[in-house]
Amino acid sequence: MLKHNNKSSKKGLLGVETGPEGIALAWVARDPGAAPSLRHCEFRACAPAAQLDTLRKMVSSAGLEGLPVNLVLHPATYQLLLMESPEVEPAELRDAMRWRLREMISEPIDEQIMDCFALPADAYRGRSRMAYCATFAKTAMLQFRHLINHAGLTLQCIDITEMALRNVGLLAGADGINLGLLRLRTSEGLICVQNGAELYMARRIEQGLAPLGDDLAGMILEVQRSLDYFESQLGKGYISRLLLLPMKREGDRAREALRANLAVNLQALELRDLFPGQAAAELDESEQAYCLAAVGAALRQEAD
Repeated sequence: MLKHNNKSSKKGLLGVETGPEGIALAWVARDPGAAPSLRHCEFRACAPAAQLDTLRKMVSSAGLEGLPVNLVLHPATYQLLLMESPEVEPAELRDAMRWRLREMISEPIDEQIMDCFALPADAYRGRSRMAYCATFAKTAMLQFRHLINHAGLTLQCIDITEMALRNVGLLAGADGINLGLLRLRTSEGLICVQNGAELYMARRIEQGLAPLGDDLAGMILEVQRSLDYFESQLGKGYISRLLLLPMKREGDRAREALRANLAVNLQALELRDLFPGQAAAELDESEQAYCLAAVGAALRQEAD
């Protein structure tokens, strides 16, 4: 997504996500020839009005001042639209899509920041080239920059949740297979499917872990429809593995229901599986759920 050309002499990248419930912070360092190392990972609950000072305290107590930041947007702060892509060079895609986006959003386009990434050429069986467009308010950008600067950090880039999860999937073993990641929250969810570093599908799930009563049938049906859609429409075959990401609540109940009703190889994923013996080892499932997008943001590599 969006990049800034600031540099830091310190190693690694910080991932930060702010949301209605608090702030997640993750630090990932990379040494040549070694797997990425999760050096720090935490979530602190706080009201939005307290986030400015909370992040500064988190950074100060962990001694992380000066590190570059990849800030991942909370899903409530941006729109992601799947649109037909014009036949233009990659460097021209954003400008070309901006004109099409003008007719699809209610906000004035001049008050929005947007970025695009094209799906691989073999998606949708090559019928038409598609691209995802993300858009969020310029006023939010100013607030994010102030938040990061106030904490003694440097804003290097901004990502969306879908791309942060793509980074998690890449570390979890997406090379050469169709790998799905399923993130379930209280009121909604997200399913992404990738092959290697290429993201092929990202779909919001309108029902989460707190439907009326204890019945998760609606959520399970939406997940299965998304799996069926990928296999029938995108032309990439079946999904080899579906990784169920940590949940803030109802984890055991959801895992049992999904395993009993989905026709897919479903596996639970924990941060300690990706970073054995590192900063995630002591986090419970709820803390991992809050931190996961920040970890994915911190896994970003410069070439992304």
